[in-house]
Amino acid sequence: MAMYFFASDQVVLLFDFWNIHSMEGLVLTVVIVLLMTVTYEMLKVETVKLDKKILDLMAAAPPNPPDETAETLPINPDSQNISCKRWIWVHVLQSVLHIIQVVLSYFLMLCAMSYNVWVFLSIIAGAGIGYFVAYPLIKTC
Repeated sequence: MAMYFFASDQVVLLFDFWNIHSMEGLVLTVVIVLLMTVTYEMLKVETVKLDKKILDLMAAAPPNPPDETAETLPINPDSQNISCKRWIWVHVLQSVLHIIQVVLSYFLMLCAMSYNVWVFLSIIAGAGIGYFVAYPLIKTC
């Protein structure tokens, strides 16, 4: 494997079955890698939007008094249980999004380490397109 950038239509990318031998295969690979990069940027935005919603919900929730005793607990104890369950599911969603984001970022890093110029340029173009499309969506939340 070459340890320098090269421009060729023959490259093995990520897995043995992703073996490119033609210009059509290279074009398809460039499009797939570009879409992976745009998806990565969109996931980053969705993570930020989810975090912002969680912070807004936490700010809207009334704070618990520090000297809360058994006599001052709310009459409906299920209300705290429901919010705790909701928090757990939100945290699970955050964790799944983080795992997907990390896996996708490592795949993109390994694609860049193929040292194929066209694959590398598709990562850069996908990052630019993804940023251009996704980041204005943060202001809409």
